[in-house]
Amino acid sequence: MTKHHSAAHDDETWRGLFRRWHAGEPAARLIAEAGVAADTFHVHARRLGMRRKDLPPAHPGRRAVPAFEDRSDDWRHPNSRLTEGAWRALFRLRDAGVPDVVLAVRFGVHVTTICSQAKARGLSRDAAGVARDPAAAAAALADAATRAGLAAGAGEGRMEGVGEGVGEGVAAAVAAAYAVAIDPDDPAATRAAFNASIAAAAAEADFTAVAAICAAKEKVERAVLAGFGAAPLHHPSPAAPDGPPPPEGEDGAAGPSLVLRAAQRAPAGDWATWLFLGGRGAGKTLAGAMWLADMAEAVGPGGRLALIGPTLHDVREVMIEGASGLRSLPRWGAGARPVYEPTRRRLTFPNGATAWAFSAEDPDSLRGPQFQAAWADEFCAWRAGGEVLALLRMGLRLPLRPLHHPSDGPPPPAGEECAPRLCVTTTPRPTAALRRLRGEASCVETHAGTRDNAAHLAPGFLAGLEALYGGTRRAAQELDGQVVELDGALFTAEMLARARLPSGSSSLKGGSPWDRVVVAVDPCVTAGGDACGIVVAGRTGDRAVVLADRSARGLSPEGWARRAVRAAEEFGARAIVAEVNQGGDLVRSVLVAAGSRVKLRAVRATRGKRVRAEPVAALYEQGRVTHAGAFVQLEEELMALGGPDEAGESLDRADALVWAITDLLIDRTGAGPGPRIRVLDWTAPPSGISARLW
Repeated sequence: MTKHHSAAHDDETWRGLFRRWHAGEPAARLIAEAGVAADTFHVHARRLGMRRKDLPPAHPGRRAVPAFEDRSDDWRHPNSRLTEGAWRALFRLRDAGVPDVVLAVRFGVHVTTICSQAKARGLSRDAAGVARDPAAAAAALADAATRAGLAAGAGEGRMEGVGEGVGEGVAAAVAAAYAVAIDPDDPAATRAAFNASIAAAAAEADFTAVAAICAAKEKVERAVLAGFGAAPLHHPSPAAPDGPPPPEGEDGAAGPSLVLRAAQRAPAGDWATWLFLGGRGAGKTLAGAMWLADMAEAVGPGGRLALIGPTLHDVREVMIEGASGLRSLPRWGAGARPVYEPTRRRLTFPNGATAWAFSAEDPDSLRGPQFQAAWADEFCAWRAGGEVLALLRMGLRLPLRPLHHPSDGPPPPAGEECAPRLCVTTTPRPTAALRRLRGEASCVETHAGTRDNAAHLAPGFLAGLEALYGGTRRAAQELDGQVVELDGALFTAEMLARARLPSGSSSLKGGSPWDRVVVAVDPCVTAGGDACGIVVAGRTGDRAVVLADRSARGLSPEGWARRAVRAAEEFGARAIVAEVNQGGDLVRSVLVAAGSRVKLRAVRATRGKRVRAEPVAALYEQGRVTHAGAFVQLEEELMALGGPDEAGESLDRADALVWAITDLLIDRTGAGPGPRIRVLDWTAPPSGISARLW
C-alpha cells in the first residue's frame, strides 16, 4: 500500500475519497472527514490524476465548462457572482473606457476579479482608462445605484482606484459621483466647481462628504489635470469657499507679482559666499530659492548645482517642495516647473540644469561630486557645520557663467566665466562654524528680521511672539536674526574682526620696529595631552600685535620646546614666557635642551583663565591689540573664554596669548590689577646644544 511521505493517508484511502467526490458527495464533507485543508485535498487529487476535469468526457461526475464563446447569457459559473451575459456587458463598458473601479461598484465584483477575467478571456485595452466612447462611458454611470456606490466608497476611503485611470473615464466617474463639472481644458473652472461642492457639503454639516470630495479633487488633479502647470490644489474653508491660496512669503505660496526685498537679493560685486542671516519667517527660503533658480538659468543645460539642508527631509519639504521652495516659484511657466526625482535626489530644471540634494547628516556624500553653485539652508542647524561646509567647498570647482542684470552695465563678453558661488541662508546661532564663515574675506552678508516680512505672515504671529519673548536673547536671535554672543564671553566676533589686520604675519618679520617681541608658551607635559599653546606677539609703543600662532597638538615636551625656540629665532624674540603650573623645572630644562638663547620667564597662574583674560579683553576693546592675519583657532578659543564651552576645552592657545599680552602691555605699565603671577627672570647660559639639535 503506497503512502506519500508527507500525506496524512495512503493513496488507496485518497482514491476512495475522490471516488465518492466524483459520485456527487460535497468536497467540503470529504475534506472534513479526511481532516486536511482544502488545498491539501486538491493537491492530492492533482497528484493522483483524479480531479473532476481529469475524468473521461462521458463520466457523470466530470465538470464540463464550455468555452467562453459557447456560453449562453444566462450561464453562470458556480464560483461566479455574475452570469455570462453580465460579464459581457461589463467588458463592453470597459472597452468604452469606464474605469475598473466604477465597474466594480456597478456590478458588485472586485477590481482584481475583473482583471483576472479579462486576462482569461484574452481581453485588453490599448490604453487603460482612456475612453474611446465617452457617451457610452457616461451612460454606464447614469445608474443611480452606481452613483450611490461610488459616493459611499469615497466616503469610506475606498476610492484608491479612481486616480489609476486618466482621461475622460475618470472625469465622467467623478462628475457623476459628486455632480462636479470636470473640464480638462479649464483646470481653474474644474477647481472652482470642486470648491463649490465642498462648500455646499460643509453648509449641510456633511463633513464626511467634504472629506470625500477633497480626496476626489486630489485624484482628479493627478489623473486628469496633471501637466497643465496650474498652481497646487487649495482646499477652501467652508466660510470662504473661493478664498485665495496662502500669500507669498516664508510660510505661503509665492504670488504672481513677487518682489524681493534688498536683503533677499544677492549683493553685487566679486564674492564667493553670500550669507543671509534672518529671523524666523524673514524670507530666507525664498531668497535662497530665487538665487539658485537664477544660477540654474546661468549654467544652462548640463549645469550642476547642489542643495544642502540639515536633513534630506528638510531639503525636499522646505527647499524644493515648500511653499517658498524651488518648485513653488512663480517664475516657472505652465508645465515647466522643475521635476524632482526622490529616488535619485535630483531636481531637473526646465532648461536642463540639475540640482542634487544632500543632507548635512551625511558629510561623506559630498566627496566626489562637483558643482558650479550651491545653496545651503539653516547652516547653524548642521551638527558638523564646519566639516560639511569644507567638503562642499571642495566640490565647488566648476566654472560659473556670471549673471547679468541691466543695472550692471554692459553684459560680460562671451566665454567669460567666474568662480563658483555659495549661498548660505540661516537663522544665526553663536556657533564656531558661523563665526569662521563670517570672518572670511570673500563672504558678504545681508540681514533681515521677522518684522521685515510681517505683511506675509499670519495675523498675530509676530505680536504673540514679541509678547512672549520681546527683549530677550531668544527674540534677538530668532526674530531679529542677530548673532547673540555667549553669556559671559569676554571676546566677541566683532571685537576680533576689528582687531584683524589685512596683512599676514610674514610681512611683519625681521626688520619691523618692535620694541619687544615675546613667545608665550602654555606647555603640555605629555605627547598625548592637550595642545601646546605657542603664540608670538610684539609691542610697539603702547600697542601690541599678535604675529603668529604656532600652537600644535600631539607634541612631546622636546617637540614643543624646539617649536617655541624656532619661533623665537624667526621673529627675533627677546624672551620666552612659559607657564610652569604643570611641569615646573621640566619646562625650563626642555627649553634649554632645545637650544634657547633668550631670556626665559617662568610664570605661574594663581587665578582662573577668565580673571587672567579680563585685562587683556579690555585692551582689545580699546583697540590696543591687533592680529597680523586671521588666526581662526586662536580666535575661537578667545570667544569661548567665559562661556559655557570653557569648561570642556583646554583653551591653550588663548592662555598663551593672555600671557604674551600681559608681558608686553600689562606688566610693563602696571595698569590695572592684572593677573596674579610670580615672575622669575632667568637667562640661559651659552651652550652648543642648539647647533646639535637644529
